[in-house]
Amino acid sequence: MASSKSHIDQWKHNREFLVTIPAAYPDWIVTVAFYVSLHAVDALLSHDKVAGVTRHDARNAVVIRTNRYLAIKKAYLPLYDLSRRVRYLADPSAWVPTHELQKNVVERYLYPIEKSVQRLIGVNLALPQISIGGV
Repeated sequence: MASSKSHIDQWKHNREFLVTIPAAYPDWIVTVAFYVSLHAVDALLSHDKVAGVTRHDARNAVVIRTNRYLAIKKAYLPLYDLSRRVRYLADPSAWVPTHELQKNVVERYLYPIEKSVQRLIGVNLALPQISIGGV
């Protein structure tokens, strides 16, 4: 696993990209939001010296079984499931409607993950607010 700093850098890099995606592409917004959260979680796992996490199933298992990550689990696993749905089902009716992206992806899932990770690793990244679709 890469260093915590490397994952923080990728977390911030993916987050910068997230805000450039037009709201007309909700599937990509969800997918990138998930990968923002993945690197936040991987920064935490690296910080906590959790080894051997190179696949989604291994990462999910660690998040599920570690009490320290309870707040993350509540947001990360649903975001993971949603990202798989929009990536693999190719069914726009299963996607989050554009007008709900801010509330049901960014505020419900991404922000709580980022807040929890920052608290657990003892950093304040001063991340800017995200605005999807002008919301």
